[in-house]
Amino acid sequence: MSPKEETKIDITEEVFKEPIEVIKKLSSYLSLAYTKVIQTYVMEDRTLELLLLKQGSSYFKGKIVWIGNRKDDTEGTIFCVDTRSELKKINPTSENTENVVLDLKKNAILISTESKAKCSVCGKNIEIFDDVSGCPLCGAKAHKDHLLDWIKMKHNCPICKKSLDLSSIGQIIID
Repeated sequence: MSPKEETKIDITEEVFKEPIEVIKKLSSYLSLAYTKVIQTYVMEDRTLELLLLKQGSSYFKGKIVWIGNRKDDTEGTIFCVDTRSELKKINPTSENTENVVLDLKKNAILISTESKAKCSVCGKNIEIFDDVSGCPLCGAKAHKDHLLDWIKMKHNCPICKKSLDLSSIGQIIID
């Protein structure tokens, strides 16, 4: 690779959209071996790394196992990463991520993290490892378990106070 060739490519926009957009962008720069299972892309060789950075310093690293959709049908991509001791799901959103860059020299995706949102139930920062859910009416974000517990107890949103309930499968519904 000549010095003038681009070695870092911003893929933030694709990550905030859909996994297929991430795969298309990655495939235009890398030779990826993956298998598509519904809307999840399983990496066959696990050579692509994912690093989380906070203020420029790495604090998490692992090999990408799969890239997939969010369970709650919102736009965005989830990365499943193997750290050798466990599998972790990484949930980059505009509330916890500054930018996402493909580093061709390192064969890695670098995610610069920064908590920009707080849980509307507990008040703590929403981090990149957290499962997040939101009020379907006002969009208030919270740690998923906290919001579900709140709705079970109070039957409303912690912010807008509109009436909410949970379906038999645990999805938030407008009451």
